[in-house]
Amino acid sequence: MAIGVSTACFYPNLTEKSVEYLAESGVKEIEIFFNSQSETNVRFLSKIKKISDSNNMRIIAVHSYFCSYEPYLIFSDYERRFDDCLPFVDSLFDAGAVLGADYAIIHGGRPTGKISDEAYFERFLTLYNRGIEVGVKLAQENVNQFRSSSPTFISDMKKYLGEKVNFVLDVKQCVRSGVNFYEMADAMGDSLKHIHLSDHNDEFDCMLPLQGEFDFTSFLNYSEVIKNATKMVEVYNWSYKNFDEVIDSARQLDALIY
Repeated sequence: MAIGVSTACFYPNLTEKSVEYLAESGVKEIEIFFNSQSETNVRFLSKIKKISDSNNMRIIAVHSYFCSYEPYLIFSDYERRFDDCLPFVDSLFDAGAVLGADYAIIHGGRPTGKISDEAYFERFLTLYNRGIEVGVKLAQENVNQFRSSSPTFISDMKKYLGEKVNFVLDVKQCVRSGVNFYEMADAMGDSLKHIHLSDHNDEFDCMLPLQGEFDFTSFLNYSEVIKNATKMVEVYNWSYKNFDEVIDSARQLDALIY
């Protein structure tokens, strides 16, 4: 399967149990959404690594468990707090490195934050450089009610940081933000590296792929950048009744595209 699945789909199932389930289901590309600090320690990571290696799984990305606190810890106007949180961010990068992940994903700061966009970009750059030291690239996801929900902000971020930024396009977050998917993809440009896939209709903003009204064929063939990006099903646990529905959705989407 070229379409992967994020462990976030199965929250609050234990992370290691989600990885075991994905391995048993034959999913070969996954994203790990950490849910606590202890999940970034060596003993825990060795369990995940053993499962992924023995099942020929590739861990594309890791996602920070402290994403809700990033506006306060990383992108506030109190600089000492940013300095103090660096070890937590480093633990995310280190965990990604152990697992062989390409990217570490963050949500970023909110529009109500007091730092300027330029200061935001400089904070991101500081973190990006720390990740590169261990071989993991920091990626900014577009998220509703965060600065990254704006295509203009994303475009400005790309112009400022050049090659030192990567983006994750999340379909459901575009829906929630009322943003056109193609506009967001264009803003991210060739820095778009990873995509979170979901479906939607007039009633629900997050459904399993191919259960709503989203034109996946048109979107996933929109550009070479989108074609080449890694892709994960990422939905909330209220979007399905049982885990197998997630796997079936990923397989159906995989067959449609590939």
